[in-house]
Amino acid sequence: MYKLNHKLQFRKSALFLWAALFCSSLQLFPVLVFAQGAGSDLLPDNPAGEWHAISRTRVLKSDEWSVLPDASVYSEYGLQRLHSRVYAKGTARATVEIFELRFPSGAYGLYTFNRGSLSPNRHEFHEGSYLVSIESGSIDKQLDDALAENIKKNFVVQSGNLPQLPYHLPQQNKIADSEKYLLGPEALARLKGFSGLKNVIKFAGGVEIVSADYQSAGGTMGLMIIEYQTPQTAADGYKAITKYLDSANHDAKENRILKRVGNYLVHAINVKDATEAGNLISQIKYDYKVYWEGRKMSDVPLEFRPPDPTLVEDANRTLMIMVRSLYWVGALMSGTVFLGLLAGGTFFYWRRYRRRKLGLDGLFSDAGGSIRLNLDDYLLEPRQSSVKQLGDGNS
Repeated sequence: MYKLNHKLQFRKSALFLWAALFCSSLQLFPVLVFAQGAGSDLLPDNPAGEWHAISRTRVLKSDEWSVLPDASVYSEYGLQRLHSRVYAKGTARATVEIFELRFPSGAYGLYTFNRGSLSPNRHEFHEGSYLVSIESGSIDKQLDDALAENIKKNFVVQSGNLPQLPYHLPQQNKIADSEKYLLGPEALARLKGFSGLKNVIKFAGGVEIVSADYQSAGGTMGLMIIEYQTPQTAADGYKAITKYLDSANHDAKENRILKRVGNYLVHAINVKDATEAGNLISQIKYDYKVYWEGRKMSDVPLEFRPPDPTLVEDANRTLMIMVRSLYWVGALMSGTVFLGLLAGGTFFYWRRYRRRKLGLDGLFSDAGGSIRLNLDDYLLEPRQSSVKQLGDGNS
């Protein structure tokens, strides 16, 4: 047996410290995941005034909202998650749904797609990459604006520009709020008057469509602009639509105009006055884009390198993910070190306290609970017992 060895005691405490670090890190991991999930909640408990939540937030991911009506249209616009919650204000009730989309252009497109077909007690607006839909229990649309404004404050608005194609629609005689921005065949199939083009227009390669209604000759004329990214795809699209119109019956191709403007295809239906429709179409101008050839980005002069909004948005998103990851990793490490020190120190001083309380602090230790087999008295002669002593054997 040896005298109490503080180094041995410290080593045991250090070993316990590392074990506590490992265990606490495992315990903090689900806490970290929960904190990230809770921080992503877009619908607060008490958003404004007398409004308060009476249900939990329900979040549907892609594999869950795929069974909803118009799920194929949501997918075309880039829906990621659907958040919903019910609020109350006295006897009034309001259901708030937040469509979280991939890009702001998708939120704008879904907003235009739904516009005009909403029930009287439903109100929608878009903010960044989010489309917010509020449905009240009353038909008179008595919605508290403070509810929408305070919910809007919870959004992390991402950078990104709205599509420019809708700005190329002529403004003359255009019916207000009739624009629709389309990104796929499912939305096109639900567009009155143009649904027959669902299998004709190929949306591969970044094809975009915008349509609007115009007052013309006492009736309503539909106008569509189809944007292709290259002259070759625009020419192929023009041939496909022309072939479709030629094979259609007389009623289907009557009162229609198809014209190519640069990489745009302009298609008008329900044309009552060809001259008026021609003047309207002549207002559509295609903005030509100049592409610099080169093997590297440095081959393009610096002043002609406009930033790509998509790349900038992806870079900002990646940067934010890295910052959040480093923040939570730092918080995790700090928490584990703190808990480890607290647990290890508590265990060490608790043992010291117990030994002092029992009067064993100045006595011999049990060498950490190990078993020592002492064979010296059996293997050494009595005259050789001095080898176990320190110094000259007299102490």
